[in-house]
Amino acid sequence: MRVLSFAAVGFHGREWRPRLTLAALVLTTVSLPASAQPPPAFVDLASDLAAAIAAAVGPGAAIRLTFPADQQRTQTEVARALESRGVRAAASGDATPVAAACSVNLRDRVCAAEIGRGDNRRVVMATRPRAASLDADADPIVAIELRPIYTQRRLVLDVAVAGDRLIVLSPESVALVADATEGNLAGRTIASKPITSARVWPRDVRGRLRVAAQGFDAFLPGVTCRGTINPFALVCADEIEPWPIGLDNSGIGPSRNAFATRDGFVFYEAAPLGSNRWLLVSEGRALTLVDNGRRAAAHGDPIDHAAGFADACAGDGSYVVTDGRSPDANHDLLRLSRVADSRLMPLTSTATLPGVLTALWSATGAGPATAMVHDLDAGRYEAFHVTLSCAR
Repeated sequence: MRVLSFAAVGFHGREWRPRLTLAALVLTTVSLPASAQPPPAFVDLASDLAAAIAAAVGPGAAIRLTFPADQQRTQTEVARALESRGVRAAASGDATPVAAACSVNLRDRVCAAEIGRGDNRRVVMATRPRAASLDADADPIVAIELRPIYTQRRLVLDVAVAGDRLIVLSPESVALVADATEGNLAGRTIASKPITSARVWPRDVRGRLRVAAQGFDAFLPGVTCRGTINPFALVCADEIEPWPIGLDNSGIGPSRNAFATRDGFVFYEAAPLGSNRWLLVSEGRALTLVDNGRRAAAHGDPIDHAAGFADACAGDGSYVVTDGRSPDANHDLLRLSRVADSRLMPLTSTATLPGVLTALWSATGAGPATAMVHDLDAGRYEAFHVTLSCAR
């Protein structure tokens, strides 16, 4: 794999700049007759191209991403990978325009993206040898991707992105953190507000965040907190509300750690599968498949945690990431399965965590899942974004 980056620069000190459009740039590298073969798949280049775009625009940037109409599948995967790297997709406003396209030549498959316009225009590219290309109809190669986003010594219940900052939920406080990067995961705490409540937390306390515009909500067993980001403020009340997990629920009551539906069905985590289907981790670590209100037992190994990725590989199907034990007792695994009927079909992809998995929250939209891990060896808690990479 090769990732190439180009910038608009002067030529021998003169004020000359290349005026190639993105299409011309790609066609300079890509020169097969249009009728030579059907369009190849470029999904396996999505992660590389997203990494190059993210490096060029920086974390927290907003972009307006466009691809040719016949490359929407690749666009979906690039957008997903960019979101996992903290780059937001926007439809208008001050978002930086990013026009991308993919094609093939006699030697390579190429995806290029033109970032910005005018003197600030920059082009990045990702390529792979054409010989490595697989048939577009072949089954995708799907893998788990982990990106560390935050770490601290105290217990972390949930972490949510708020622009270029993070909101961090702990049992005793909510903090606003800036400058958290892969080189400095602890970041810089701008402000912190205590969670005031008379509640006594259960032994395995759980918590969830929801961010909207300049406000956020924090949910704990029997407690709901509402806050603003600027200025940073927090007000908590001993009340039970539905948690933002995507599936209707009655929240978590005091001294409990499980959800309940209106009809009394109890579950611990809900993994969305698309088309109004859910895989629930229920009592006894059993799996339950819920489809339009009907329940059926799902077949698979008992688990504690699950996150769902509906339409993860541009229409290829639904996938579930679950927890598993590694040979080292202080470390857990993430395992990948594909959903087929009411069964989880294990795939080869696994990811070893730096500690024990304490929480795994599915995204309520198209974003990444969030995993909280207790690194027993280092004595700290780490938060990760979990995504899937897709290649053919």
